[in-house]
Amino acid sequence: MSQRTKIIIVASAMVVIAVVIAAVVSGHKGKGIRVRTTKVERKDLVQLVTANGTIQAKTKVELSANIMGQITKLNVEEGDHVRQGDLLLVIDQARYAAAVNGARSSLQALEAELVRAQEAAAQAKRDQERADQQFADGILPTADRERARSTYDQAVASARRAERQVEQAGADLVSAQDSLEKTEIRAPMDGIVTARNIEQGEVVVTGTMNNPGTVLMTISDMSAVEAVLEVDQTDVPQLRIGQKASIRIDAFPDEAFPGEVSEIGSSPIRGTSALGGAATGTDYEVKVALLKHPERIRPGLTVTTDITTATRDKVLTVPVGALVLRQPGAKPTAAVKGAPTPVPTPSKVAATGSRPKDIEGVYVVVAKKAEFRPVTTGIKGEMDVEVASGLAEGDEVVVGPFKALRDLKPGAQVVVDNAERAGAER
Repeated sequence: MSQRTKIIIVASAMVVIAVVIAAVVSGHKGKGIRVRTTKVERKDLVQLVTANGTIQAKTKVELSANIMGQITKLNVEEGDHVRQGDLLLVIDQARYAAAVNGARSSLQALEAELVRAQEAAAQAKRDQERADQQFADGILPTADRERARSTYDQAVASARRAERQVEQAGADLVSAQDSLEKTEIRAPMDGIVTARNIEQGEVVVTGTMNNPGTVLMTISDMSAVEAVLEVDQTDVPQLRIGQKASIRIDAFPDEAFPGEVSEIGSSPIRGTSALGGAATGTDYEVKVALLKHPERIRPGLTVTTDITTATRDKVLTVPVGALVLRQPGAKPTAAVKGAPTPVPTPSKVAATGSRPKDIEGVYVVVAKKAEFRPVTTGIKGEMDVEVASGLAEGDEVVVGPFKALRDLKPGAQVVVDNAERAGAER
């Protein structure tokens, strides 16, 4: 017998053995769709809304100038602690000081003019009274009497005009002094200089309707901070003011800080989001006040926040992945929850007036067959969901694999194989 013939005989024998083994294994496996299952059990559930955001001071002030000019003195650096009233910077005062001196001189001159006008009015009044007496005594003609009255009226009018000019000059002086005072920018509150956008020597530009002007610096009170979050629109209805939260700051990864929801936006975020990206119009701004925070915290630090929206103790639960959706009375395969569901034909939609509502449920293994059980769900945890009705503790529900859940039909024969899941758990 040649070597080649021996090799062919050995190879053929191995193929026969493999076929026999496959047949034996297949016989032991049994018929039906292979599925993984788990038991319905009681657990404590916590429902969370998770969102990302940044840290900011609860109270902060962005300082801008009300006058234009060059910065001649800059007393603070970014990160400096300041007290209310501290001098932060000075804008060139020469022009504004000159305006104050000019307004003061003008006021003084007009006040002197007012004194003369008042004296003239007083003299005109005495002359008129004398003329009236002489006219009554019959020694002064009517024309002279009228002339004295006219002179008095003109003197009174001049005195009043001088008074108005003094008032205007006084207002001009106050305005000039106000502009001069605005050349000195002082801290409006205690805090930290968290942003300084200018340097000494730069020219400050005031704001207009279309131009916000130069933001000089930001003073933040970092004793009270909050996380500004971007929450998806589907999660917003679950939020309430006062709900507890756990905040993880990326810069301090070893500790979670407690907080509570302090503000929920009523309109979606537009323009640029706090995280630097373009807003999609489907996220809402939610603020969470930190009840405790590290001393070295800074505005702009990124955070991940878990907001507790509901809790349940010892409730029946199933894994989220066990839930499927079926159309009422549908014989086709069920859709795994979260995957696209079959769309009814136009004639069916027209007959019912609207698309029938999908039924939520799970597949329960009973006597090696899959039985569809509609369920009513409650809150959803990270991996499990509460079952309010439809199941009993100890029921065996199908949890996978995905293809099996997708293809299962009520009454289908199933083979439970939890070896893969048990190996993963070990």
